[in-house]
Amino acid sequence: MHSVKAVDNGLVDYVRFAAALSIVWFSIDVPGNWLAKVAIPLFLVLLLTDSESGFATSAARYLKPFVIWSGVYALLKIAFAIKAQDPPLGWWDWPMVLTGTWIHLWMLPFVFVTTLLAPWLRHPLASLGAALLVVALLAGKGTPIHEPWLHWSFGAIPVFVAIGFLAWGWRLAATTLGLSFLVLYLGRPSPENFTILAGTALALIVLSYRLPTTPLSQHFARLSLVIYLAHPLIIIVGQSLRITWVELGLFSIVGSVILALIIDSVMSTAGKGRAGP
Repeated sequence: MHSVKAVDNGLVDYVRFAAALSIVWFSIDVPGNWLAKVAIPLFLVLLLTDSESGFATSAARYLKPFVIWSGVYALLKIAFAIKAQDPPLGWWDWPMVLTGTWIHLWMLPFVFVTTLLAPWLRHPLASLGAALLVVALLAGKGTPIHEPWLHWSFGAIPVFVAIGFLAWGWRLAATTLGLSFLVLYLGRPSPENFTILAGTALALIVLSYRLPTTPLSQHFARLSLVIYLAHPLIIIVGQSLRITWVELGLFSIVGSVILALIIDSVMSTAGKGRAGP
């Protein structure tokens, strides 16, 4: 069994940054937020194709921030509960072990599990067969109603397409996407099908072109994940300031970028400190 190598492409870094900003827009009740949802499968595919398989590497990249940010949002929910005079842990539910204490965190453990399974699905028949099996179950049984399977089923087609691309290139990825969408379209028509198809197809288009990887593109790639993880904090701040509608969207995007820059700078400084002179 061989590990799956990440894609080295500066264009992926820049587009993932743009997708993170689109997800911020989607998270708010503003014009066009329904269209911005396409950025979720786009972000997921590009995040996965930029990931190395292996337990230690994936745990450091995904499980560690998952635990940290779940702790941050848990403290926030406890504070909200105390302010509302509710039980401090009344919001807790056991599926949060796999989805996190804020719903957008579901993607981190999902990508972690995917990176561990990816080497076993390198063969085209394995990846394509697994994809068709999953979408057939979704078409026949419907979308799960319980977490984490509700969100993980949304990410199923994007990750199988990403695995197909990493293992055999865009032809297998496009075949996986086309057949999966056909099964879903015939068996379970849903508005979510368009979101999944459009976002994943856009990711394949991005992966078909290349830009050189530079320190700037790598910086954008790092910022994209921090923006995704931290943006609910900025939205909450904006709402507390009574900012609404488009102004809240713009405030959240700018604020998320600024917060991500601060966090990335602190982490980089801390990393250099641990490395020593």
